[in-house]
Amino acid sequence: MKKRNLRILRDYIIGWIIAIIFWVIMRSYGVTLHVPTTAEPAQALRLVIIFGPLAGIMFGLTQIKIERYLYRRIPLWRLELFGLVSNVVIMSIMFIMAYFMIKFTLGFNEPIDFWQFISNPSAILAFFYSIFVNFIMALLRQINLSLGDGNLWKLLRGDFYTPRVENRVFMFIDLKSSTTIAETLGHIRYSQFIQDCFFDLQAIHEYGAEVYQYVGDEVVLSWKSTPSMDYLVCLKAFWAFQDQLKKREANYMAKYGLVPVFKAGINEGEVSVAEVGEIKREIAYHGDTMNITSRIQEKCNQYDRLLLVSECYYNKIRHQTGFKPELLGEEELRGKHELIKIYSLERA
Repeated sequence: MKKRNLRILRDYIIGWIIAIIFWVIMRSYGVTLHVPTTAEPAQALRLVIIFGPLAGIMFGLTQIKIERYLYRRIPLWRLELFGLVSNVVIMSIMFIMAYFMIKFTLGFNEPIDFWQFISNPSAILAFFYSIFVNFIMALLRQINLSLGDGNLWKLLRGDFYTPRVENRVFMFIDLKSSTTIAETLGHIRYSQFIQDCFFDLQAIHEYGAEVYQYVGDEVVLSWKSTPSMDYLVCLKAFWAFQDQLKKREANYMAKYGLVPVFKAGINEGEVSVAEVGEIKREIAYHGDTMNITSRIQEKCNQYDRLLLVSECYYNKIRHQTGFKPELLGEEELRGKHELIKIYSLERA
């Protein structure tokens, strides 16, 4: 299973375990349960804990399928309706399982049929509680996607209230011949074209890339540098994006009459990172590393190459295999006075 999907399942499982533990505590110290069982509190808690991972997996898989097959394909109201129906179906399955597990493992104090079980006040309250929990989790998921995967938790923790320095790899990916394509397609179709291109960018999720910004027809990816980092993942991410576009070449030709080609520049170094904005908050990176990456990407047209990297990044991967390097020369990049070596990299 893809890493991105595993992260979704992890978040849903943790979320549902917390939600069910909270439910048990509130019901234990709040209102007396309306469903009489012979279970001790510890037994009931162990039974309920089983449903945490189970609910997380079922709702998480549903979210994965929605993101994979329904986003951008149906109106929002239909998407919400589908989510509600999915909740009802999943909770119905969960209630059936709960009924038989209680009946055959814990036992009821008195005979009770399934209809009585699901129509009691506790069951009805549990149903609406589950709808609320899943709504909150889906909402948090959407906020996390809007901010960039993983940034929601950083903002909640207040990681960047005070600016700090990090070492990061940046990749600027830009559409080739964007002006010509925009003039050919017109505003609306060009926007749809960019939507499709960036939808195919999801191929990079398997390589730990963070989407920092979308700027017109350009996207900025980032990786946090660590001693154990495999710096080749940056190259693999770009090539995976190329492969995805190649795979959908026929679709682009049929819909737009052309196939997108993207060029990229990569650099590594220190940046300052901080939370900025009051009306709209986001995490922002500043520093020469960003500027140099942008300038390197601009050189792709001059050298007629699709992937250029700085010497700083190349030194991180020079002893590895899987690519063919070519030193193109030393350049005085716009806005910089010192010369910077630029390398072209291709798949071996």
